Amino acid sequence: MSSMTLPLRAITALFFLSATAVASAQDCAVYDEATCGNQLYSADATRLQQWCEQGTGVACSGLLREWVSEARQADTRAPNDDPDLQEPAVCKEADPAYDEQACEEAAKAALSKAMGMTLTGVFDQREIVLPTARLEALQALCVAHPDGDFCREVAEEQWKAGGFAQAVAALQLSCRSGDERACELHAPLQALGGAPRPQPATSVPCGEYRSEGGLLDTLDFGDGGLVGLGLGAQARARLEDGAIRLRHDKGGDFVFQTLPGGRLVGMDEWTRMRVFQRAGGKAQCAEAVVFNVVPLPRDCPQAASGDGAAACCKAGSLQGCNTLGNQQALAGDWVKAAGSYLQVCRAGVREGCENLASAQENSAEVDARGQLQQLCEADRSGRHVACDVVATRNWTLMELGRALQDAAEESSKDDAPAPSRTRNHKR
Repeated sequence: MSSMTLPLRAITALFFLSATAVASAQDCAVYDEATCGNQLYSADATRLQQWCEQGTGVACSGLLREWVSEARQADTRAPNDDPDLQEPAVCKEADPAYDEQACEEAAKAALSKAMGMTLTGVFDQREIVLPTARLEALQALCVAHPDGDFCREVAEEQWKAGGFAQAVAALQLSCRSGDERACELHAPLQALGGAPRPQPATSVPCGEYRSEGGLLDTLDFGDGGLVGLGLGAQARARLEDGAIRLRHDKGGDFVFQTLPGGRLVGMDEWTRMRVFQRAGGKAQCAEAVVFNVVPLPRDCPQAASGDGAAACCKAGSLQGCNTLGNQQALAGDWVKAAGSYLQVCRAGVREGCENLASAQENSAEVDARGQLQQLCEADRSGRHVACDVVATRNWTLMELGRALQDAAEESSKDDAPAPSRTRNHKR
């Protein structure tokens, strides 16, 4: 769980699944933001495909997003019919009931429920892969109408599905259309001399690897699986199901596979299609440390409802304590949240330790670093997951970030205008 200071639009976009309206009949084949912007936002897939076939690049991108959304909603793992996760009228700016503050409260409630549903296994982090027929249709549209953004997006979908040659072809079309990001991705892949074929990794690398551009441009693999990411940031590498995984501080992994010539290539949403070339560094590294990690149990079915999490936590449920910590964090009580997370971390659950670190990121009253260090030292094997979290967090940058956030909030309070009335909300 990361910082809760998300913008309102980001919260609603993440946790409300909006229904798609049907656009009016106006022809937006020649895109004009003033007349077509709202229509493209609300159009169904049929209309978007029609406009895309007529050469409207933004409609092509809209079609791709619509098909991804449909695939996600068709996925039986997703709770798409849950009314609490649908966008309410108070969040729709065109609705007379729109109320920004009420929307924010609804978004927080949805966020809390989504967290609980994640912990009960309703959500997971597996990516949605489009059906073959739709990937082929998108590829054909990219060839016919090689808009830069759209073709790069098609390349990303192809790569996720294992269509590596198609991905490179779409990137090339995007690059020729003037998309600099596509050119940046395409050149290293093209230099391989053939279609890229990512292969399962058999060991954690050693030494420094570099890439041109992107979120990460340096991976410095060292002893024990520690990886320097630049600017003082570190991660821990592990080998899992043929992939080299680096846990990052947002709860997910950077994922890499190998390419011919000792290269690495990114497979996750942050590093996808980026090629990392060996650039020196250590020739031999001590074996990567394998930490003792306990999976978060699903032992509190009622965690997402009412006082269920608190009752479960009191009864010794780790899932209940983790969910209770999330609820306390959403309420802004990071000290109590840290206490709940500590119980989960002590049991060896990674999520609890990472959430405990996030509590310090949000409150100067929490000494997560000290607590994690104590747990690590108490475990004489040095393999408690707290040892990994305390070693890989960039505590200095975390403190700086919190200080800047606190300063920005104080400045915002000083500059805030006097409360005003709206037709939907009275103060």
